[in-house]
Amino acid sequence: QTASRLGRPRLPAVLPRTMSAPAAQTPTCIAIIGAGHVGGPTAVMIAHKCPHLKVLVTDANPRKLAAWQSDKPPVYEPGLKEVLQIVRGTNLFFTPDLPSVVRQAQLIFVAVTTPLKSAGIGAGMAPDVRFWESVARQIGAVADEPKVVIERSTVPVRTARLMAQLLRPPVSKVRHEVLSNPSFFASDTAL
Repeated sequence: QTASRLGRPRLPAVLPRTMSAPAAQTPTCIAIIGAGHVGGPTAVMIAHKCPHLKVLVTDANPRKLAAWQSDKPPVYEPGLKEVLQIVRGTNLFFTPDLPSVVRQAQLIFVAVTTPLKSAGIGAGMAPDVRFWESVARQIGAVADEPKVVIERSTVPVRTARLMAQLLRPPVSKVRHEVLSNPSFFASDTAL
């Protein structure tokens, strides 16, 4: 009632459901695309806090994946190595097979790098989102059923809108839901 007196619209008692039925189901498998400073610790903590979920991590760089499978993870966070040892091979898996990861997962976190543009308008100042665009196109080409795709990195405003455009027909086989969950990790605070 207070909101309507201030001229703001009232929200309905039950918000309308906007997600398609397959994507709205309880997930059993989550994918993280990007095994860097954001994706790796995110995957480890999801696997640790949600042992009932299968967590698949993929990256275009096989050395990053190998490092996560070694005794020395490529990212240092206090306690990360110990938690990684508990979940790795139990419900946390690393693979270079992006198409398989996309097909298995219901939720896909995209945590790829956003370096500064090296050429063109905004060179040296604006983020380069070509890796995001590439991943969105790959998801769209591979996924045969709707997915929930979550941007999980330090990305420019409206990156989710760009991804949503790429994750619906005709670019994509089916329409996917896109959410934004930007990362603002400070060093040594991911856990």
